[in-house]
Amino acid sequence: MKRNSSLITHCHLQGKEFDPYQMFKSKCQRLSWSSVAESEVFIDKQAVIEWFATWSDYSDQTLKSVLVDGILDSQFNNITFILTLIQEGDFATMTSKQAYQILYEFVINTPKGIQEWIDEIDFKMSCDVLALLSKNR
Repeated sequence: MKRNSSLITHCHLQGKEFDPYQMFKSKCQRLSWSSVAESEVFIDKQAVIEWFATWSDYSDQTLKSVLVDGILDSQFNNITFILTLIQEGDFATMTSKQAYQILYEFVINTPKGIQEWIDEIDFKMSCDVLALLSKNR
């Protein structure tokens, strides 16, 4: 992790800094109907930091694929997306079961504030698909 003023920058994507907490904070502010409301009400900063810490050893592209495409865009419902993801980069040296297990644990531990941004049925389906692949069901 690199320090950028007072923020912790997790990674760089195509030359742009990617601060996951700031992204979530901005998302919360957009969701707020009241301009007075604080975004901290919507997400638990400590939970988000701990959640991201589990991915500190993975590449920026993997993190983006898992977080943005997989969780926020509900692509974990799509088995083709999952199969493509585990054949690339960080997962290439693991068995498919190990990769599915890592993905399952990350998704199932998504902080509640973030889960609220995702359609409940889509999130449950993502968890179910990964649970079946990782044999957690």
